[in-house]
Amino acid sequence: MKILILLFAFLITSNNLWPQSGWSQQTSGTIQTLLGVSFADASTGYVCGVNGIIYKTTNGGSNWGQLITNTTRFLRSINFINASTGYAVGELGIVIRTSNGGVNWVDVSGSNTITLVHVHFIDANTGTATGLNGTIIRTTNAGTNWTTQTSGMNIELTGVYFLTADNGYISGFGGVILHTANGGMNWAQQNSTQTSELRAVHFKDASTGLVVGYGGKVLRTTNGGASWGLITSPTANNLFTVYYADADIVYAGGTGVIIKSTDAGVSWQVQPINISSDLYSIHFSNPQTGTAVGQQGIILRTISGGIGITQISSEIPDKFELLQNYPNPFNPVTIISFQLTVNINARLVIFDISGKEISVLVNERLQPGVYETQWDASDYSGGVYFYKLTAGDYSESKKMILIK
Repeated sequence: MKILILLFAFLITSNNLWPQSGWSQQTSGTIQTLLGVSFADASTGYVCGVNGIIYKTTNGGSNWGQLITNTTRFLRSINFINASTGYAVGELGIVIRTSNGGVNWVDVSGSNTITLVHVHFIDANTGTATGLNGTIIRTTNAGTNWTTQTSGMNIELTGVYFLTADNGYISGFGGVILHTANGGMNWAQQNSTQTSELRAVHFKDASTGLVVGYGGKVLRTTNGGASWGLITSPTANNLFTVYYADADIVYAGGTGVIIKSTDAGVSWQVQPINISSDLYSIHFSNPQTGTAVGQQGIILRTISGGIGITQISSEIPDKFELLQNYPNPFNPVTIISFQLTVNINARLVIFDISGKEISVLVNERLQPGVYETQWDASDYSGGVYFYKLTAGDYSESKKMILIK
């Protein structure tokens, strides 16, 4: 009865409602702008930025340590193929490589002196970097040699992504999208229908991909770029980065905003992040675990797919309680509510039928009150799942059914 009263009070006075971000800000150890992020797995990741800085974590960002790069040039983009092998590119054409997890960095810049803004490697040896003045360079031997390719452009080429060693895409200023089917020996411009600045490109497969840019622009193709359509965006803020976490779940970030799609980029929702700074790069290790970086050394991290919690009442309940999710059965999103009587660390997790923990929805200290959060099961198969709330000595689990 108490919970019903509290929920009714919320409906007639919504001033108690507050959303809490599913993204938490980590301590980066710097206030300098971070421009790139790449994770080899959920624990081991790297960020790069101005003045040659690279930081590394081996515990999911709980701690970040600065690496010695022997350069002060801005590093605009970083890409790790595995925990040991990675590349960073940037100002005046610099390219540095590590093969031992960042302990040592070797300059493999080659002859190009034009600033590079993005890099992508399809394997440890084969990669492409793009930059100012239409610059495209490519290596097939881990940076020992770089070949300059012809873009036919004299603009900033902002993003590059290869699906295979041959099939790749580039985004650029002036609405430019380029495609190659032969490893960059030839690049052909596709019709984006746009003239504004495009900042990033990512594909989930040979057919379906996304490009994002200024003014919240989101472009989508389902035929390998033969045609591009403008998708309704939930923001007018500039977007600088886009990343497919899996075939359906995709994230984009920009000026004080992160947006998420659970249908491969057809529709989007804004996620609360409580910052106004530019976010320049985003990377996900899996659909739930990701990192975004930007101005003033900002590093944001989620382990819940960016989904936070909402306090629907601050009135102190008379008991701890975990409520039945609703709807139940559900597909693919359900709401889970719980109540806390004291200021305490609460942990809400999802288990599959075998008892394996598959998602952490809440893991933080909360004030007394009534809360709700969502679980998006888009990435999971239909069946029986369990959710468990732990808060001090209190622990309770309930069953729910996902129907697909």
